Amino acid sequence: ADSLLHPASIFSVVEAKRLEIEFDQAVLERIRLDLAGGLLPAGTGISINISGMSIVTPQITDKLLALSEFLGRYKLVIEVTETSLITQISHASANLNRLRKAGFIIALDDFGSGYSSLRYLSTMPVDVIKFDISMVHCLNGEDRQRVIVENLAKLISAAGFKLVAEGIESRETLARVTALGFTHAQGFYLGRPERLKR
Repeated sequence: ADSLLHPASIFSVVEAKRLEIEFDQAVLERIRLDLAGGLLPAGTGISINISGMSIVTPQITDKLLALSEFLGRYKLVIEVTETSLITQISHASANLNRLRKAGFIIALDDFGSGYSSLRYLSTMPVDVIKFDISMVHCLNGEDRQRVIVENLAKLISAAGFKLVAEGIESRETLARVTALGFTHAQGFYLGRPERLKR
C-alpha cells in the first residue's frame, strides 16, 4: 500500500496480538537506519513513543541506548505514557534514568488522560510533560475546567518541567497555551503528518 497509516489503524492490532515489543524493535531499527542515512537534517530531532511493556524490557533499553551515537547531531526524545510509568514505576524509572544519563530527553505523553496524582508526577524521571488533547480542549471550556488546567500548567511549569500542548488546531488555542507558559505545541494548526522523503 502507498498510503500513510495512522497510529489508530495499527495500534489496536499490535495490542490485541501482544506485539508491542516486536513493534517497538522494528520502529527503533527503522529510526536507526534513517538517522544513519542522514534522512533527517542535522540539528533537528525525533520523538520516539515507547509502549509500557517495552520501557521495562532490557533489549528495548539497549536498542535505545544504541541510538546515543546520534545524540551529537540530533535531539532524541523518548515518550512514555503515565500509565506505563505507574504500573511498573521502579523498572521504568531505572531504564529512563539510564537513558537520561546518556543524553536522551524523557517526555511524559498524554498527561491528563490517565489517573496519575501529582505525587507520582514529582517522582517520575521525566523532563517534559505533554498535556493530552483533552486537557488542552478544557482551556476552551467552562470556567471550572479551564481554571484547573490553567493552574495545573502553571504549577508543573514552576516545578521545572517543559510543557507541550497537544491538539493545537487554532491560532487562539496556540496563543492561550503560549500565554500559560507552554514551551512547545503540536497539532494540525502547526502541521500535518508527512511521509519522510527517502
